[in-house]
Amino acid sequence: MQSRKTLTSRSGFNLMQKDILDSSGNVIRTSYEVEDANEDVIGRFGSLAEAEKFIKLLCHLNFEEKAF
Repeated sequence: MQSRKTLTSRSGFNLMQKDILDSSGNVIRTSYEVEDANEDVIGRFGSLAEAEKFIKLLCHLNFEEKAF
């Protein structure tokens, strides 16, 4: 089983927490995913800090593209 929840949304990107659960509902593994506006996973990370850095980078790149 798995459980997913949205931690934050920025500039069309979603930061999701994905928990893998055992048959008793206990968390056995957690990963963090960054999704685009179409809810396609564009990055998967083992730590929240890495996922947050990635989403900040994407937001920065998205801002630069709009400036042109």
